[in-house]
Amino acid sequence: MKQWIVRTIVPVAAIMLCVLIAKVNHPEEGNSFTAPARAATQAAPVPHRPTAFGLNLSYPAYWSNERAFMNLAAGGIWQAPHNGWKDFDPARIDQESTIRSLAPGEIAAMALVRPAAAYRSDVAITCFYDGKGVLGGIGVKDGKASPGRFDFTWPAGTKALIRLDMTDPADPVRHIDCREAGADRKAVFDRAFVDGLRPYKAIRYLDWQAANGNVAGNWAQRTLPTSTIQGGPQGVAVEYLVLLANQAKVDPWFVMPWNTDDESMERFATYVRDHLDPGRTAYVEIGNEIWNMSFPAARQALAEGESAKLGSNRDEARMRRYAQKVTQSFRIWERVFAGQMPRIVRILSGQNAWPELMTIALDYQDTASHLDALAMAPYFGQALLLEPPADTSDLGPLFAKLDGMVQETFVPALRAKQMADARGLRFLGYEGGQHITYSGKDATLIPRLNRDPRMADSYRKYLDAWDRQFGDMLMLLASSGAAGSNAAFGMTEYSGQPLSETPKRRAVLEAIERLKR
Repeated sequence: MKQWIVRTIVPVAAIMLCVLIAKVNHPEEGNSFTAPARAATQAAPVPHRPTAFGLNLSYPAYWSNERAFMNLAAGGIWQAPHNGWKDFDPARIDQESTIRSLAPGEIAAMALVRPAAAYRSDVAITCFYDGKGVLGGIGVKDGKASPGRFDFTWPAGTKALIRLDMTDPADPVRHIDCREAGADRKAVFDRAFVDGLRPYKAIRYLDWQAANGNVAGNWAQRTLPTSTIQGGPQGVAVEYLVLLANQAKVDPWFVMPWNTDDESMERFATYVRDHLDPGRTAYVEIGNEIWNMSFPAARQALAEGESAKLGSNRDEARMRRYAQKVTQSFRIWERVFAGQMPRIVRILSGQNAWPELMTIALDYQDTASHLDALAMAPYFGQALLLEPPADTSDLGPLFAKLDGMVQETFVPALRAKQMADARGLRFLGYEGGQHITYSGKDATLIPRLNRDPRMADSYRKYLDAWDRQFGDMLMLLASSGAAGSNAAFGMTEYSGQPLSETPKRRAVLEAIERLKR
């Protein structure tokens, strides 16, 4: 539960804060920014691109309810049941997610990602591992331990954990791999997960690269493909990011953490160049929402900009530092992809509610010459429940109001598109979809809104409006996630959920099919 609170409640609270900040015209920045009087030089017209829809992937962690990896342990995290279920001391875990030793009386536990079948029936699971020790289980049935192996039955509809009871410091338990008994041990990704991505044009790796945590940066400390846990603070191994794009036949949208150093940036770009299917395009973004002071990278950019005296106010200091970092990073990608530049799309991202802020970065030195696209996040419905109705039993008035908010969100987006057009840049949506948040007493309201068939109608209006007014690519949020009492961003609530129960996903897949005609 503590993990869910940290990883779900806190991000949602941050999102709600951003909505309120935008609503009152950014008081924390002191309204210090006004658009420059000079207009950008008119660039050549941007060629029209057909509308396409992509998808932001949810965290590859057990609490996201989405099974991406065949190895059910890939989305786990080591915890210490003997110590109040706190996270196990990371200093005692190596780069491959191996606990090197246990003290007398210590145990470690790891929650596994639930396979889709386990939502409906019992499932036989086998965990293999290298090294010497003993694995057990928590919340499982028929557990049987043997050297290098632990077999158990996952009871339907419950959570299951593995437990490390003993490990040999000279040959510790490592490379734990848990999957359905008899499953292909060479398969990296769940086939249903890969198949579910194929209708989309692209997938955005914001959470798979842990960009908001902003820990990653040193190549020597990166997540290895041999690491048991792939959903940790360093993000998923680049080898798997590229492999998933190749297998699903979608374009990858990388979100490089702000603290990615030059060596890591170059090695990452080189791996992408050498291993991404030549028919695929790599979209690249540096940091996530540097305009959003709720995130560590934005606060770091501000501090660095002010330290370097890059502007006369906070907005200028932060956005000029963003421009510097983007330019520095994209010069590395340009060098790596010399002679192959059509294979990458270099992106600068901003706030949909205040697109003019981005002119500070766009017009700083030669930033625009290192860009291919400007991206915003045109969510709709942010203000739907800021003043919730006293009677929440009837959703009809709320859906009528929600549908009227679709065009409201595209008014500033159209201004942003004009800014992109003036500089010869593509205009993209890095995130999008409904953004309804709620802090009232009715814990059922958000789930009911998101499960209601009328939500599909709202999405149809939204997607059709994007197609008519913008074209090009809109990345929807997010692939999966539980419908909580204060927000619900997942297209599905769990892996394997029937399409009939997912109105948002159903509307998106219908729109994708229409675009093919």
